Amino acid sequence: MIIRNCTIAAALAVGLAGCAAQKVWMKPGAGMEEFNQAKYACLQQGQQPYSTAYVNRYGGTASGGMATNPALYSACMEAGGWALVDNAQSGSPEYAATIKGINEDGRALCRKPEYYAYYSWAPCAVREVSAEQLNDRAHVTAAEKPVYEKVKAEQDDLTARIIATHRQYNEKNGEAFARNIEQAKAMSDIVRQEYLTGKISRGEHNRRRRDIAVSSDTEALRIMRGT
Repeated sequence: MIIRNCTIAAALAVGLAGCAAQKVWMKPGAGMEEFNQAKYACLQQGQQPYSTAYVNRYGGTASGGMATNPALYSACMEAGGWALVDNAQSGSPEYAATIKGINEDGRALCRKPEYYAYYSWAPCAVREVSAEQLNDRAHVTAAEKPVYEKVKAEQDDLTARIIATHRQYNEKNGEAFARNIEQAKAMSDIVRQEYLTGKISRGEHNRRRRDIAVSSDTEALRIMRGT
């Protein structure tokens, strides 16, 4: 059967009135668009054929079709980094709205024309780096450095807002989420400095920042699951 519970997702926080007793799918840094894509893909992967038959002394009927296997659906979602947690962990509507706004500001940052010199080789979402971006052997140029510094300043502001939001709205896990993000930022700052000083290439910069983000996501999922 197709799963129809109150399942929604956001960047570490989602609230939905009337679903307090339900569980929700959550993934660090993910919004509704990513959740909808993951849900669609996993529903497709979780399809299995079924058939039913009914017979009595007057005759019988049979039917068949495709249905979603809940176990396969859940396995697919978990493989994509999603965790099914109690809705109580998802926080208030204000928490979700604030996180959503910060994520939207992050996407808008990637579209700024003045930052094309950076986003022409670096991914907007570090977890979604392409093979071409990973294999880029170019190094920083003098003309690029001022743009890089401006992008970094805006990214740091977004990170600070995310950290403050977790601490403000998430009484249970907010501090742990904030520390996890701070640790990831400290490691990313090292990568950024090495790139700016010419020690590493663009591809190495992208690979290491992706790996830091994935590791941070794994830790955030551990926090959510309480393991």
